[in-house]
Amino acid sequence: MASSNFQQWLQQGDSIYQTALKEFHAIEGQLDELEARLLAKQAEVNQIAAVLNKPTVEATRKGVNGDGQSTAVAAVPQIMDEIERSQPAPSNANIARALTGRFGR
Repeated sequence: MASSNFQQWLQQGDSIYQTALKEFHAIEGQLDELEARLLAKQAEVNQIAAVLNKPTVEATRKGVNGDGQSTAVAAVPQIMDEIERSQPAPSNANIARALTGRFGR
């Protein structure tokens, strides 16, 4: 019986993962498009700045933390610790809270 619950929990987790992965890729695609637009706008602003003898602009947006690792990836060990410490019955809500770092709060 416990094996069945564990398998259910894994299936629910996999379903949540697949949904989150699709959303991630969709947002990533949007970011790529926005970054291309930002670079084009930066070039336009800098071209105008050169004509008007104004300072050029530099992109200040940073998508990763100082060690080159995304914030979400850096949080994975903490999330795994929280999952291991928890003992509630498996449910989509519990899995989602654990994965988003809001488990037990």
